[in-house]
Amino acid sequence: MSNRRKFRPVLLSLMIIVAGLQTTALAQSVNARENRIVGVWDVQVTNHNCDTGATINSFRGMHKFELGGTAQIVPATNPAGLSAHMGIWRHVQWNDYHFTAKTFRFDAAGNNIGWIVLKFDVSITEDATEYGGSGQAQIFDSSGTLVGKSCPVLAGTRFTGE
Repeated sequence: MSNRRKFRPVLLSLMIIVAGLQTTALAQSVNARENRIVGVWDVQVTNHNCDTGATINSFRGMHKFELGGTAQIVPATNPAGLSAHMGIWRHVQWNDYHFTAKTFRFDAAGNNIGWIVLKFDVSITEDATEYGGSGQAQIFDSSGTLVGKSCPVLAGTRFTGE
């Protein structure tokens, strides 16, 4: 048997191992990119009228994105009018993400008067220290009827505690 034939199985095995390592490295790279949104963000929210573009209001908030695709939003608004915002997020591609959240609304007497569903598309900078995006807030009454909407714009920086 020639030396070439002796080494073919070894060469084939090495090629399979190298291909497997490259696939693993690529998967780790993709997973790292998918989770770059994970963390706490200090966010400026500016609500706009969807039809006219006029600014309705502006406020700060904190957004927290967790591994596994869950999210929490804490707006710097009066907590008597809104519940905690709970949400989900997903990686779309490269530096782009989509997230959806829901919060319940209350009147001055504390009665539930409906909810808001927020849907945003955001993009993170390459160094993952800032993000920006926009979306829509759909406002529902307690019977589930859509009664209004706004179009928020987000600008966030990663919260580092400093």
